[in-house]
Amino acid sequence: MKNTKTLFRFYTLFEYEEEQAFLEKQHKNGWKVVSFKLPGLYKFEKCEPEDMTYRIDFTNENGSKNPEYRQMFADNGWEFLWSVNGFSIFRKPLAANNTDNSNEIFSDNSSKLQMLQKIQQRRLLPFITIFLCAVIPNFIKGIHGDFGSSIFDNIITIIFGVMFVLYTYVFIKSLVKIRKLKERLE
Repeated sequence: MKNTKTLFRFYTLFEYEEEQAFLEKQHKNGWKVVSFKLPGLYKFEKCEPEDMTYRIDFTNENGSKNPEYRQMFADNGWEFLWSVNGFSIFRKPLAANNTDNSNEIFSDNSSKLQMLQKIQQRRLLPFITIFLCAVIPNFIKGIHGDFGSSIFDNIITIIFGVMFVLYTYVFIKSLVKIRKLKERLE
């Protein structure tokens, strides 16, 4: 029987709770996550099934390299797994008695809202800028035939069309998720 497996998962920035639940379910089924590589490849190793809590925090790359940042989590029993693209992943055994929020890395909803606002400012705004300044104008040029009529120009138009659809999907999904999270946390 294989002792490792690799899974691909695509999720938007604001689906961190679903991603936490996915990692917890894998661990409960006897697969602990050992690494993550962009664009979404998780590597798991076989382990004893166990109830673990996984949490994702958003900081900047320098924050995750800060020894004080990591120590703060370690002091509360969290194991730092990795940091990628501004997201830091932590885990610890699920506390049977969660009356003191020991299974959470945030002590209150305002801290979660601050994290969402950081994600919006650092990730979603540049994403929107690229979408508005590059993808849409080039897609429209391609549709109107401004690129010419060669096969290469048609391929470019198709690429921008696919990017337009993907960006629109992620953008709408992110906005809906932000609104739902804010409503729930406020």
